Amino acid sequence: MAFIDGLRIDRALRLVLKATPKWTVFTIFLLAIQSIIPLVTIYIFKLVVDRLTLVENIAALEKDFEGLAILLAIALGLAILSNLCNALLGYANDIQSHLVADYMQHLVQAKSIDMDLAYYEHPQYYDKLHRAQREAPTRPLRIISGLTTLALNALTMLGAFTLLLFFNWVLVLSVFFASIPVLIYRIKYAEALYQLHREKAASERLSSYFNQVVTTVENAKEVRIFGFGPLMMNRFSEIRLIIRARLRQISVRGYYKQFITESTAALVGYGALAFIAYSAAQKTITLGETVMYFGAFQVAISSLRPTLSELAELYQNNLFLSTLYEFLDVPKTIPEPSNPKEIPRPYQSGLRVENVSFRYPGTNQLILKGVEMAIQPGEIIALVGRNGSGKTTLTKLLCRLYDPDMGQITIDGLDMRDFRIEDLRREISVVYQDFGRYHMTARENILLARPELQPDNPAIIKAAQWAGIHDKLIELPDGYDTVLSRTFTDGAELSIGQWQKLALARAFVRDSQLILLDEPTSALDAASEFEFFEKFREMARGRSALIISHRFSTVRLADRIYVLDGGRLIEQGNHEELIALDGLYAHLFHQQSSYYQEESSVTGDIKEFYS
Repeated sequence: MAFIDGLRIDRALRLVLKATPKWTVFTIFLLAIQSIIPLVTIYIFKLVVDRLTLVENIAALEKDFEGLAILLAIALGLAILSNLCNALLGYANDIQSHLVADYMQHLVQAKSIDMDLAYYEHPQYYDKLHRAQREAPTRPLRIISGLTTLALNALTMLGAFTLLLFFNWVLVLSVFFASIPVLIYRIKYAEALYQLHREKAASERLSSYFNQVVTTVENAKEVRIFGFGPLMMNRFSEIRLIIRARLRQISVRGYYKQFITESTAALVGYGALAFIAYSAAQKTITLGETVMYFGAFQVAISSLRPTLSELAELYQNNLFLSTLYEFLDVPKTIPEPSNPKEIPRPYQSGLRVENVSFRYPGTNQLILKGVEMAIQPGEIIALVGRNGSGKTTLTKLLCRLYDPDMGQITIDGLDMRDFRIEDLRREISVVYQDFGRYHMTARENILLARPELQPDNPAIIKAAQWAGIHDKLIELPDGYDTVLSRTFTDGAELSIGQWQKLALARAFVRDSQLILLDEPTSALDAASEFEFFEKFREMARGRSALIISHRFSTVRLADRIYVLDGGRLIEQGNHEELIALDGLYAHLFHQQSSYYQEESSVTGDIKEFYS
């Protein structure tokens, strides 16, 4: 299979043609000219030598000098034309390289966005992504460069060998067949490198992680406080040592065989040169023909080795590029509907979760088991449960990041799977507990929820004011246009609580019908949390809202509360009804209340002590 992958360069060529069609045609035109020039030059030198050997004396030479000058002028013109083609080829390759690299990176980015969330939760996906990201920017460029060099050398070599066929076809075939083992062993070496490349993907990702821990700001404080930097460096070195040892083993074997095969080919080549010299000594060919055949053989030999090398290199690059194709060909598991329906706007009866069960791909454990719930328009629903009960998983199903294994989720009675995924998600605002902190301006961080808005749209300021982050943003060096990262010049950083407010502003600015908040106030203090929920009802007016929270001061404000345990829905009702039920909700509520009462009592004792 690897051998077939390495031979198929058609897909690489199609990618190059699609990325740079005009530059590719221009390059082919230049190559055609370049391949002809050496052979024409050799033939001109043959004519020059023949003229010189026919000249009887100096007077005759002076008489024929004009003809010789014309031939030499043509040779000079060809040399200048060759230099011009070389310069233009270099320029074309530089431009092509950048265009193809950007195009390939664009393909990887587009595929990464399009891939289902499930792939991001499996190590095999990250191995494929790592290999694709590593090869996408460089391998197509090497293929372009390799094809350019290969075409130039191969055309020149074929022309030279064709010329030599008129001298002795056995000689040509001997040199050709002696070179085949060189190519075979180069291909085997490429396959060994490719296999190592696939095996070491996970190890390289792990070594990159250890490197990232000691070189980025995210872990800088703990690395210094706990002093585990040297440990991470040692882990990095151990992994790189194992990879290097395997590479050394492959390289020693490969280059030893390359030395043997190339030396054999060189022996045959120099034997052919000796035969040409012998023929000249026997007067079976003219002096001019000797010069021509020597020149043709020199051109053929000088083109043969790089041709074989580029063939092997092209095979290797295309083999490595197959990892990119493997990534680009990953199928989607969340299908688009064949006949999509329009999303109801506004919702009438709202959203229903009907007997939904779900397990993550590649696992056997059910995370949700027969869940039934409803969210009506304008209603705030809270979802409560212990860690691991399936709360966040349910929000992923509501966003159609996954499809349920059993049951369905409907909007106004229509199955969610009947809507275009993009249309469905446009109607949802989400703030997850692990919300994104993007190294962009504050304005852009809010705009990400509605990229179609103009940067000066007043909705941005309104969203920041609603989330309580406006006053902080205008204090930044460039206000809303400050980059939120100290890793960039003139950037600034926010506290975790301020980042969470910015994430809430991002959710607010989106004109959606469903709001999903997963621990939306976990980084806010009590006063900010109270202020947020005072405003949240205003934001949720006319919309459906689902809040996941461990804080019962937040949960009790919901219109209805659902309690999940072990993936099953075990209780529902408002705060008072669930307290009266005296089930899991009441237990969790009293447990949290007692903590706050103890804390309040301790605080009162401290105040009394100091009074």
